[in-house]
Amino acid sequence: MGAPSTDSPSLGELEILVLENLWANGELSAKDMHELVAQARNASANSVQAAMERLYRKNLLSRSKSSHRYLYKAKVSKSDLLGNLINDLVTRFQADSSSSAAAIINAAETINDEALDALEAEIRRRREERDS
Repeated sequence: MGAPSTDSPSLGELEILVLENLWANGELSAKDMHELVAQARNASANSVQAAMERLYRKNLLSRSKSSHRYLYKAKVSKSDLLGNLINDLVTRFQADSSSSAAAIINAAETINDEALDALEAEIRRRREERDS
């Protein structure tokens, strides 16, 4: 799942909740999504459907017709979307390499050891790719 564009759209809380549920569950209808979201947040079926439609228009979801309803699924992985959001933020602040690295280190202070290990492995892999 690659990122659909280089510009990351702004996302509301309900849109993020919809994406989280799609990443966890795969393809869902608006009705199924409402049942999941209603447990965590008091949102009407219309609000959930509108959030899914906004995400579709932002090119973050795809949809297919199934009988009388649409089934939605994420077009972008969580890691790709987060990466794009971080890159967009760094670019908007016109941060240099040192500032960007400092921001990443500050953010890393709040993640667990497993995530740090994964980050370290990814950095090593990318360096090896670059050097080969």
